[in-house]
Amino acid sequence: MVNNREAEHRPSGLAGLLALRYSLQWRITAAFVVLVLLPISWLYFFTLDVMETHPGLLATLFFFFAFSTGVVFYWSGQLAKTLEEYTRVVHRLEAGHGACHYLMDQPDELGRLARAIHQTVETVRTKIHQLSQDKTKFETILESMIEGVVGFDHMGRILLMNSAAEQMLRVQSERVRGKLLLEAFRHRELEGLLTQALNTGKAQKKQMQLWPNKPQTFRVQVVPVWTDQRRLLGAAMVIDDVTEVRRLEQMRTEFVANVSHELRTPLTSIKGFVETLLDGALDDTKVARRFLSIINEETQRLQRLIEDLLQLSRIESQLGRVVEGQSYLEPEIQRVRNLLEPIAADKRIALQVDVETNLPLLPLSPDNLKQVLVNLTENAIKYTPEGGQVSVRATRGCDSVILEVQDTGIGIPEESLPRIFERFYRVDKARSRELGGTGLGLAIVKHIIERSGGRVTVQSKVGVGSTFTVTFPVAEE
Repeated sequence: MVNNREAEHRPSGLAGLLALRYSLQWRITAAFVVLVLLPISWLYFFTLDVMETHPGLLATLFFFFAFSTGVVFYWSGQLAKTLEEYTRVVHRLEAGHGACHYLMDQPDELGRLARAIHQTVETVRTKIHQLSQDKTKFETILESMIEGVVGFDHMGRILLMNSAAEQMLRVQSERVRGKLLLEAFRHRELEGLLTQALNTGKAQKKQMQLWPNKPQTFRVQVVPVWTDQRRLLGAAMVIDDVTEVRRLEQMRTEFVANVSHELRTPLTSIKGFVETLLDGALDDTKVARRFLSIINEETQRLQRLIEDLLQLSRIESQLGRVVEGQSYLEPEIQRVRNLLEPIAADKRIALQVDVETNLPLLPLSPDNLKQVLVNLTENAIKYTPEGGQVSVRATRGCDSVILEVQDTGIGIPEESLPRIFERFYRVDKARSRELGGTGLGLAIVKHIIERSGGRVTVQSKVGVGSTFTVTFPVAEE
């Protein structure tokens, strides 16, 4: 092998090849001049003068010429073998086997050539390997992105596209690569955004719908890509589905508006009656008592609203499944029955309870379980006319406990069912406020159940009644 000192002073691959080329050219030229041209010149100049006086010299010259020619042919053969060795070394390197060690150890031109080529090939191989690793990392990152990414050249032709972009645009990257955007995906607004970015050299951003029959909102950003010399290479398009973000923003806006309205209504009522009392209504005991009773009701309503808001906020601030305790369903149902039976009796509503015995533990604290039972049962009583019926049933399922609260009330319209568990959503706002509801009860139920790993559903028909079904997971003992 080549020692370290030689490796330190070894020329680069290209320099080694050039040095070898000049060395071979010099040697062949020198051999040709010395062994061929000089004998021929001597033969020419001395033939006329010397041939008559020294006839043996001509034979000697011819012998020397033949000998020189043989030496030249011998050297040519050696050179041919050397070139064959060069070719074999190159083929080995092309096949990835590396140069022969015995060739690299030789001190002649072949050894220098083998070392030079080996060094060049190893350098190129290292750079290719690094580029391959960088390409793999880039493709992995690109494919793991949830945003759609599309790359374009300076003419607007598609260069690359990740899986997220394929799903959003409903195309296959192999089929659209090399095409213009409008040829691959007919969307004038999207094409205009790309064209504007390429023409102006400035980033463009816009929210749009890509599919007219699908209510999805996408945020599209197009950023021009430049070289170090400020030459436009192309553009990168990033597509982000912001449908859920828009929905949450809308919910937040509605929530703030609803909270403001719900707080303002009882406060306005309280303020009005207090001002009336201060203006002289206190002198009339009967009127004052009635006003104070209304103020008390509005204060209690305001208190319930604030308590529900605080409880909902506490539940929503807990991420993932939360198990705060364990409890049995049967005793909690009996407690809620004792609590709400007088209210049902006032409306002549039959409150029926049917609970299967030996139900397993549930992963809810007694307070949270009571909250779920009270909210569902109280709602059923509120929205059931006099003489109706409310049934509470609990049975054991497969690795679960199923609770059903069924009523013969006014029912829920079909179009309202998907939103029934939203905060402050009411089917009949006037009736709900009249009955003292805050609009947060079912939202609290849903959050408590889902935080414990369960689920809640509803089935309803207007004029027939509603059935709320809760599936509780079984607690781990």
